[in-house]
Amino acid sequence: MCIRAMLLAIVLCMTVGTASAQSPASAEATAARVLDHLDAGDYAAVTATFDARMSAALDADALRAVRAQMEAAGPVTSREAPRVSQQQGMMVVVTRIHRAQASLDATVAIDADGRVAGLHFAPAVASP
Repeated sequence: MCIRAMLLAIVLCMTVGTASAQSPASAEATAARVLDHLDAGDYAAVTATFDARMSAALDADALRAVRAQMEAAGPVTSREAPRVSQQQGMMVVVTRIHRAQASLDATVAIDADGRVAGLHFAPAVASP
């Protein structure tokens, strides 16, 4: 199984929005809840946070498959502090997740209404 190919294929539905009404702390909390729910296998809770485009692009069954493939890299050993930026009118939160056999960067884009507008997992790239 190629985790790298699977992770790069996951959808990221970022749309250009209005200026973000989310604070960095609020965005971090939303992203952490999404990752916590995904780790717990609570796909309904994850998809409940999605905006309309994300709901159309990524359902609970797809999330289940994503989680199963990530778990092939072993259990989560830790998460680094999230990095928050504002891009295209959204708050974008990147959290490095360390698993027993690989590290991943989870990117969660949050629109001005606090809805998840993008979710992407990719192999972690070494920092310069």
